[in-house]
Amino acid sequence: MAIDSNLHVDAAVGRDARSGWLARHRGIGIALLAILSVLIASAWLVFPYFLEGRTILSDVGVTVQADRRAKSVSIAQHLTRFADGPGEAEVDIVYATPTYFDVADKGRMVAEYRPDLFHVFVVNETTHAVDLPAELPDVKLIVDGREYAPVDTEGPIDTDHHRATTVRFDRLNANGEPIISDSAQRIELRLSSDWDSERTVRSAVWALPITYPEELVSPGIWSPIIVLALSAGLLSAVLTPCLLQLIVVYFATLTGLGAEELSRTGVAAAATSRQVFLIALAFVAGFMILYTGAGAVIGYAGKSAQLLFADSSRSVGIVSGILMIGLGIWVGARARAPVVCKLAMPGMAQRFDKGGLVRSALLAAGFSLGCMACFGGAIIATLLVYVGALGSATIGAAVMFVFSLGVAVPFLAAALLLSRMTPMLSQISRYTPQLGFASMVVIISFGVVLLTDNFHTLSNIIYPWLGLS
Repeated sequence: MAIDSNLHVDAAVGRDARSGWLARHRGIGIALLAILSVLIASAWLVFPYFLEGRTILSDVGVTVQADRRAKSVSIAQHLTRFADGPGEAEVDIVYATPTYFDVADKGRMVAEYRPDLFHVFVVNETTHAVDLPAELPDVKLIVDGREYAPVDTEGPIDTDHHRATTVRFDRLNANGEPIISDSAQRIELRLSSDWDSERTVRSAVWALPITYPEELVSPGIWSPIIVLALSAGLLSAVLTPCLLQLIVVYFATLTGLGAEELSRTGVAAAATSRQVFLIALAFVAGFMILYTGAGAVIGYAGKSAQLLFADSSRSVGIVSGILMIGLGIWVGARARAPVVCKLAMPGMAQRFDKGGLVRSALLAAGFSLGCMACFGGAIIATLLVYVGALGSATIGAAVMFVFSLGVAVPFLAAALLLSRMTPMLSQISRYTPQLGFASMVVIISFGVVLLTDNFHTLSNIIYPWLGLS
């Protein structure tokens, strides 16, 4: 019993000594805590420094693209019809349906040919002994006996023995109705040219509805190893600019919402520490849900997702910026920050988000979505190549979930450290309005960056400095 008593006495003396040191060196302790927290939250940066992300993506891409190439050949054969007729020319036509663009890895052509708005056909002409006619074929689309003229025809005129001509027809007629309805049973493409002296009409027919073999539209090659490799490669090579600046928004959110908790009279330090960790958890959940959802959309929609992001990226950036500015003002007002401390917040919002969890999640999701929109070209194109190519919402979500988990763990470790330092949190409670104001300024600044589409400017400054450009 005497030994146990001595151990308890020694432990108490140790705690008193630590508390005494903290009391004498508050400023140094808080500064060291802040530096250590930032370092822990930035631990995922080992990926770009120690992993060749682009090499990983390239290696995985070889496997994925080999599978795509095999499917590309198969679906082209499945949708090809031959238009036989007199003359030396051999003519075949590919009906380039939206599924064709998705499976055949024709992502670069989606924005140009818009298979969501037009029926697209590719007419291939080949001769061996004579030159092709010096004109593009005349093409008509026949749907259940009704004839339609093309919207446009595109192909080379001056060519010798091979020509590929792209022909597009409107999906909707003048009344806004589909020209190929669900009840249509067949479509026919009629073509004529100087393949013979009589300009004999040739035709190609597709029975409707078009069905695809399961092996063509099923998810591509994948395994847990590929999921992990893709996640590591994306983390170290593609999305680092967003994540680097996400750290700043993360700590601004923790500081601002933590200051709000500290500003409440009568709130115990232990309860405040717990709330700080919950705020961090909500923030992490916000960006993890956003990125996992994006992976699912891209995995499911494939090339159609490219159209979605291309059409809406600027609007998304503006909405995300406005959301962050509004939430930044709210954070400052709730922490009694100067300038905005007297702003009246909507009563329903006050009751709905007393602990700041909703704001924290919305700030993370809004920033991450705005980042993806502002970097839309590079990020979405890469995700489409490596995530969209797998052709599965489940796989796409899994890749992006594991990716975001790699960032979430250091973020939560940093928050856990902060939440355990109860004496430190108590010491800074007198500065809560100033902390709330600083957090508000940081959050609003990033909102303005997203609103003005200048996200890349910050990354161009930061990346060379870190040796990652």
